Amino acid sequence: MAKNKYADMFTLRKDGRYQASYTDDTGRHYLYDRDPERLWQKLNAPKDEKPALFAQAADAWDKEHTEQISFKTAEAYVAPLRRIKAQFGDQQIEHISAADISAYLSALAKKGYSRRTVQMHRDILNMIFNKAIVGGLTRFNPVSAVHLPRNLKRSVRELPPDAAVEAVKSSTGPNALFAKICLYAGLRRGEALALRYEDVDRIHGVIHITKAVEFVGNNPHIKEPKTAAGVRDAILLDVLAAEIPASRGYIFCNEDGSLLTKMQYRVRWRNYCKEIGFELTAHQLRHGFATILYEAGIPDKDAQELLGHSTITLTRDVYTHIRQARRKDTAQKLNDYFSPQS
Repeated sequence: MAKNKYADMFTLRKDGRYQASYTDDTGRHYLYDRDPERLWQKLNAPKDEKPALFAQAADAWDKEHTEQISFKTAEAYVAPLRRIKAQFGDQQIEHISAADISAYLSALAKKGYSRRTVQMHRDILNMIFNKAIVGGLTRFNPVSAVHLPRNLKRSVRELPPDAAVEAVKSSTGPNALFAKICLYAGLRRGEALALRYEDVDRIHGVIHITKAVEFVGNNPHIKEPKTAAGVRDAILLDVLAAEIPASRGYIFCNEDGSLLTKMQYRVRWRNYCKEIGFELTAHQLRHGFATILYEAGIPDKDAQELLGHSTITLTRDVYTHIRQARRKDTAQKLNDYFSPQS
């Protein structure tokens, strides 16, 4: 049977997948696939009457989801998925309850995992159960009734020390420009590595950010930003414009114009940190840019656009952290001022 004949048998969804359904003693079930012939085979395959194990659902989700996400995100899911399968893998998926999920997340919290990490575990569990419902492996998603444990510790966003920021500002040499772009324009590491001289618009005073470098192993690949907010124009500050020469091609590259590998980038960055005398990350300098925005009185909505945050909540969280960090610095300075002189 020709592909188009299979396609005529099913409903084509807006997401590009074909949809089929069947009914058994447990109710109506839906199947999906981008290949209509493969969907027909799924629909007509003998139904496994054995109770589905959670591991089956997790593997089905992992196979489909990995194809739709970036390599970096897929890497981040490996460890949480391994823990989840170790906990629930051999259990019948229908028998896993909201209480089981809640107890698992609470156990993670007691082990000291951060809010972000526990949230990732919950998100993965939620996606697995939703996929299992679509695939007819279960009828319920117990994760929907479970909230994160209270008082989870938050991942620390470390501000760069003021002395380190000043060292970056005054630094020179072949590796200094990368650090200054992260500090003065708030670019992410991948965005800065993908930057071309043609993206620097001196006429309008902006830097066009439309892409980023993602490392797959050691190899660099150009990718689109993970959210629409990532495509933006950063303000080209005069102090930064003076540092960027007029040229063409990638700003940070090998002599033949090719992108830097992950190892090449790490070596350059390590050498730069030695030159300025501070251990920093590119993300800390991006956070330093957020601090500049905060101290300059830039409203959080404008800061969201400049930083390329997908939601205003992310920006407000960053601003809150900066405010708290600055309050501690102020308190220390006041205490030092009023302390008895030795």
